[in-house]
Amino acid sequence: MLSTLPTSLFFFSSLTSVAFGHSMVQEIWANGVHYNGWDPNGDLSAYPNTTPGWYTTNTGGGPVNPVDARNRPIICAPGGSNANFSAPVAPGTDVRVRWFQAGQSWPRGHHGPIINYIAACNGPCSTVDMTTLKFVKISQKGWIDATSPGNDNEGNWATDELIANDGQWTIRIPSGLKAGEYVLRHELIALHVAFTSTGPYSATGAEFYPQCVSLKVTGSGTKTITGGVDARTLYTGAEPGLTVNIHTSGPSHPNYVIPGPAIWSGALSARSFEA
Repeated sequence: MLSTLPTSLFFFSSLTSVAFGHSMVQEIWANGVHYNGWDPNGDLSAYPNTTPGWYTTNTGGGPVNPVDARNRPIICAPGGSNANFSAPVAPGTDVRVRWFQAGQSWPRGHHGPIINYIAACNGPCSTVDMTTLKFVKISQKGWIDATSPGNDNEGNWATDELIANDGQWTIRIPSGLKAGEYVLRHELIALHVAFTSTGPYSATGAEFYPQCVSLKVTGSGTKTITGGVDARTLYTGAEPGLTVNIHTSGPSHPNYVIPGPAIWSGALSARSFEA
C-alpha cells in the first residue's frame, strides 16, 4: 500500500506556495465617494493625502501569522501607519471596500471569515498612536453553507462571497455613532493552514489580513464606543475558529465559531452579517 506521507507533504507545499497571491484593499467608498486605497507596490515615498486607507510597506499583501497576533502588525497590517485623511461618512450608512492584487481579488483556496472592528481616535486619526486604539467588533461573517464554490469540498465562506462580489465587501457603520474620527479595522482570516497551529502565538496557523481605513463620522449621534480592546489582544491563534482543519472535515462547518469578541451591543441595530 502506498504511503500517504508524500501526498500530505505535497498538499502542504501546495498551500504554502501561494504566497504570491495575497491581496489588499485597493478601493474604498464612503458617503458615495470613491477613494483609492494605498498601494505599497508603488513609490513608498509618495503616500497621498487623499486616501483614508492606512499606509503599509506590505508590498506582497502578505499575512500576519499567529506569532504576531500580540504585536504591532496585527493592528493595521505589517508596516502599517496612519492615513493622513479621514473619509466623511454618516452613521448608519455603508462603507464599501474592494480587495485586489496581482490580477485577482482574493485567492480562492484562502477560505475564512471576514470581521469588522471600529475604534474611536478621540481626535485626529492622522496622529493617533495605533497602540492606544480600543476596537469593538461591529460585524462578521464566517461559514455560509456547503456549496463549495471553489470545487474543493471545503464549503462556502465569507471570503468566497467576497470573490463572487468582485472583491467587494460592505460594512455598516453603527447608527447613532457620535461624530468624530474613527479607525475601521477590516479583516480577512485565511484558514487554509490553520491546522498547522502548535498553540498560542504559533509560527504557523491561521493567517490574518487586517486593513485599516480612517473615517470621519458626521451628524449628531450620541453613541460612544465602550468596552473596546487593543487589537493585540483579540486573538492568540489557538482559538477553535483559528485551528480548524477545513480540508478533512468536508464542506459543512455549522459549528464554526468566528474568533474574537462578541459583536458590540451598539452595533446590533446595524446588520451583524455583511455582504
